[in-house]
Amino acid sequence: MIQTQPVPAKPPFDVSGEADGLLLVWYDASGIHTATKRSEIPEANRAQVRVDSLSVAPDARLDPDQLYVADLRNAGSDGRYPVRKATRTWFDSQVDREKPAPPEAKAEDVVIYKAAWCGVCKSAAGFLKRKHVAFIEKDIEKDPAAAAEMQRKASAKGLHPTGVPVIDYHGELLLGFDQQRLTQLIGG
Repeated sequence: MIQTQPVPAKPPFDVSGEADGLLLVWYDASGIHTATKRSEIPEANRAQVRVDSLSVAPDARLDPDQLYVADLRNAGSDGRYPVRKATRTWFDSQVDREKPAPPEAKAEDVVIYKAAWCGVCKSAAGFLKRKHVAFIEKDIEKDPAAAAEMQRKASAKGLHPTGVPVIDYHGELLLGFDQQRLTQLIGG
């Protein structure tokens, strides 16, 4: 079910006062949290709180792809908080928008130590480009300082490279092009 915005709804349970007896799910920049009372939720995070009652009979529950979202900031004149029906996808997108953006990688955080003739080095560079990872390449045959830098990093990690590429991925040194390990480090 595609739904861009939640729609007003009346759940089969009461959302008023401290919202006692309900499962409350709220979020902030560090992720999703649960509470059992309104007062346990920071005021700044009460605008979009997922609400549910585990005492509601299965046939009275929403479709699994939908949920109730309450605005627990201010109750109406009847003492109830406004509730809307939303898709789980919509709620998850609100949580994701709250998360801080990952810091932008600087090219110098990822280095491929290479040689111009090395086909595997070119494959590694192509892979990182396809994954949109910023990196720099240093040719150890043309740049003695790059070769010394690579050896210094490898020695500090107890490694002894015998060829290229050597990939420094944010401090993790990979000898050769290990696509599976790079995918893990990149995060997917």
